Amino acid sequence: MTRSRAPVVLKFGGASLEDAAQVAREVAAVRQDGTPVVVVASARQGVTDLLTETLAHPRSKAVHQHALEELRRRHPGLPPNGRRQLDRIRRLLAEVEAVGGHDPPLSDRLLSEGERLAVHWLSARLVEEGIPAVPVEADHLGLITDNTYGASLILFDRSQTAVRRGLGRRLARGEVPVVTGYFGRSLEGRVATLGRGGSDYAAAAIGALLGASRVELVKRHVAVLSADPHEVADARPIPELSYEEAEELAQFGARVLHPLTIEPARAQSVVLRVRSLDDPRVVTTIGPAQSGRRNRALTMLRPLRLIRLRVPGGRQRPGIVAEVSQRLSAAGVNLVQLYTSSALLCLVLEPPQVVTAIRALAPVTREAAAMVEGPYPVTLVIAIGDGILDDLDRVPSAAVSGAEGFSATPRALSIAVPEARGPDVLRILHQALVSEDRR
Repeated sequence: MTRSRAPVVLKFGGASLEDAAQVAREVAAVRQDGTPVVVVASARQGVTDLLTETLAHPRSKAVHQHALEELRRRHPGLPPNGRRQLDRIRRLLAEVEAVGGHDPPLSDRLLSEGERLAVHWLSARLVEEGIPAVPVEADHLGLITDNTYGASLILFDRSQTAVRRGLGRRLARGEVPVVTGYFGRSLEGRVATLGRGGSDYAAAAIGALLGASRVELVKRHVAVLSADPHEVADARPIPELSYEEAEELAQFGARVLHPLTIEPARAQSVVLRVRSLDDPRVVTTIGPAQSGRRNRALTMLRPLRLIRLRVPGGRQRPGIVAEVSQRLSAAGVNLVQLYTSSALLCLVLEPPQVVTAIRALAPVTREAAAMVEGPYPVTLVIAIGDGILDDLDRVPSAAVSGAEGFSATPRALSIAVPEARGPDVLRILHQALVSEDRR
């Protein structure tokens, strides 16, 4: 970096952009002591869904025209460069109509336009509030990804020089770069998106590449809680999480964080803060683990399906787990969870992958005389926290009664229960592991 002070990265989600004046106040508050600020912006609320809808109707001129009108309405006061983005979207929609089918690189080009419109629109609003904001599009900046369109990974070694140089130059001039989240440029030189929620991942990556002092993920109506408040009435905010706890929580389906957000921050020891735009008291700080700190968070994955694979003489058949995993991987099946015993493998899958999984395992059932049972509808209930193995004796019998599977690691307990029992088991575990701690 060309400035002596480490920057702060502020990422604003789509709902947070509804009040541009408040965003400006947040940026100004961080800058007031001379701290350089980089803003990362998601698309405005509903815009990515709108663009996704156009891809679901690739030949519908009416749907496409409606989308263009909505995009114009949701981005009032666009500067000239922003208005040119609307013309670009019109041309991209014409390409979609001509192709008329599934084209991942073309889809990513169109889906990236929500963030492009947002940074041009937001930069103009910040300038009106006296903040020297400049829009920056991540693919032009040099944020490089792999070629997995729709769910790309950021390549840090290839991105670092260009990102540090490009943003460092703007920060040295006292500007506030407003960078697109959600996408970068693939190794093939095309736009590549990072998956839904990928703006958090992009912000953490930019923070790591810049050596930021912290990355703040500013959200509206969203917080890191001990459980989903729609399922658990007394869910409470979690003030602190280790990188590992947050990563487990994200991987097991907590929607507040993109699953890949944690890794770049941990690699460079950048502190993450998830905070509420509406209530500054609701903040979760994510950083290195600290001894003596007790956090417990619960989440639930559903709907899922469980397949039992009975293997005669299972323990005497070395390599059976590896063989099953390899066959499923080759078929493109992603295991959500695996429970094992001497002669039984319980595979937890997403429902659309069940048929593919059973077909992939057909050679195992023939050669090993294995039997497939199921699929059974299940919910996965997960309790997360450093040192959670110490809580095994606190898990009530009512939580595991009738369970289809149970596993424990130093950081997570998971219970597969019949689908309808998921919410009840979630509440039972929350009462035992979280609520009783407050008494």
